[in-house]
Amino acid sequence: MNPGILNADAGPDFSQVKIKIDQIEWAGNVEVHIQSSGWYEHKHDTDAAYENVVLHVVWEENKPVFRKDGTRLPTLQLKERADKGLLKSYQGLVNATAVIPCQSVFTSVDEFTRHSMIDKAAMIRIEAKSKQVLRLLKTNQGDWEETTYQLLAAGFGFKVNKEPFMQLSRSLPYKLIRKHQNNMEQIEALLFGQAGFLISKSKDEYLTRLYQEFSFLSKKYNLTQTQLNPSQWKFLRLRPSNFPSLRIAQFAALLSTRENIFSALIEVQSYKELEAMFRIQTSAYWKQHYRFAKPATGIVPEMGTESRDVILINTIIPLLIAYGQLHDDWNYVDKAVQFLQQIPAEKNKIIRIWKQLGCAGLHAFETQGLIELYTNFCQRRACLNCTIGSAILKPVTE
Repeated sequence: MNPGILNADAGPDFSQVKIKIDQIEWAGNVEVHIQSSGWYEHKHDTDAAYENVVLHVVWEENKPVFRKDGTRLPTLQLKERADKGLLKSYQGLVNATAVIPCQSVFTSVDEFTRHSMIDKAAMIRIEAKSKQVLRLLKTNQGDWEETTYQLLAAGFGFKVNKEPFMQLSRSLPYKLIRKHQNNMEQIEALLFGQAGFLISKSKDEYLTRLYQEFSFLSKKYNLTQTQLNPSQWKFLRLRPSNFPSLRIAQFAALLSTRENIFSALIEVQSYKELEAMFRIQTSAYWKQHYRFAKPATGIVPEMGTESRDVILINTIIPLLIAYGQLHDDWNYVDKAVQFLQQIPAEKNKIIRIWKQLGCAGLHAFETQGLIELYTNFCQRRACLNCTIGSAILKPVTE
């Protein structure tokens, strides 16, 4: 007998199942519902994909289900078979008011089980991000350089300005940036102009130069119809070091360092080498300004270590994994995981919650696992899909 394969897409919940009913072996699919009436509510009776279902597993059989030929679909009702104590424990866990349902008993689970689940959650998280990379790659017709450029743009936007940064990169193709790769001022003019920051002349000499440069380049490349509106960029409640104007200047500095950014990133062999690529030196103007025409009170510091690491975690690591998966070269996947294990543990609200349970994470691979565990397991009360939750619920045998 075979429990089959869990199906996360459309169609029956389990496929390639082999079961024995009344000494007869059946091969096919299994569908699962809370109540048997869900079969009709979900229109499975009219869907050809469900014709090969050999067993209907339900909590409660509140309505008989029949196949198209009139025969009754074999149904397994679990309501009377479930351990009442186990059910009570499960309900207590998922109905807990704590942000982490099992936090009161978390430390009672053995360390191996906890760490294996954190590692599993980390891989789930970075693989989900790699799928986003591959979807973007498909949109860009397989162009890795363009895809990397867009991913980096979104990364430099961080959480607050991610969308306008992505829109900026899509409205200003990387091939145009590469034509001006050796001239940072022209790259700044293209980026700031397309972002909508260069809308008029100013007494600020540098702003005026960029305005004049973009006026020429926008006509040359016919960019005027795709410019962003300045109102799309968010400054409110951001620290000056996170202002989108400074982030664009930093992005321009990175783009001016290499002609083919993807080719450079994919060949990186160590975390130190990768980190060095993002030690960005902006143009002189942006060492004294956080935004146009408003001089800073002191020297503007370079991008901080934590900001660089966020970009590496959310952009470069998924890129390496996606490339390795697409080309069936797991050396890139291994390299990405090694980089994550060398990046310091993240510091954020979610990690502070785990820290209270004595589980802060030693490095970014573990903190990514903790973030995934919190977001897509704990918050969703998916305790049965978590090995930590399963260990807590597992009945103690004498």
